[in-house]
Amino acid sequence: MRAFYLIPFLFISSAFAKPCGLEGTIEERIKDCAQVKGTFALIAVSEKGAEIYRDMKSKLIWGNRVATDFNQYGSQKACSVEVSEYQTLNTLKWRLPSIREFEEAAAHGMKSALPNMEHSYWSSTPVLSRKTKRRRARAVGVYVWDGFEEKSDVGDNLKDAASVRCVARE
Repeated sequence: MRAFYLIPFLFISSAFAKPCGLEGTIEERIKDCAQVKGTFALIAVSEKGAEIYRDMKSKLIWGNRVATDFNQYGSQKACSVEVSEYQTLNTLKWRLPSIREFEEAAAHGMKSALPNMEHSYWSSTPVLSRKTKRRRARAVGVYVWDGFEEKSDVGDNLKDAASVRCVARE
């Protein structure tokens, strides 16, 4: 009977990561957290459990999934304003990743390394209409990264809601 009560406690206590990497350079933060999954090194874990990783091959820094889903216009603002999940690295300029950056990170093992990848994420890459003789191509949508299936799809700017994961460079 006692083991029955102990198992849920162990599961609940392991779900919350210990904060790390809250100060110092990127390299000092990586050493403090001491966790590498494939080519992704954990840079920081905030008090609220938000995790920030660095792809050691591309040197791109990947933020945690923003808790709220947005339409595409809202997603652009989510990375440009002070997002509470990224306060530990607020000196970096956060933005939406391109679809190519998602593809590159997927090739580096992003799905198994980063938490919350089973969502669709907005990218910064527009889907362009075909050019006609009278006008230039115009954006008719934006690519969305399907983190569960690891492939791109087309999202409707206003109607669709998807998650946001911001990226930055040092």
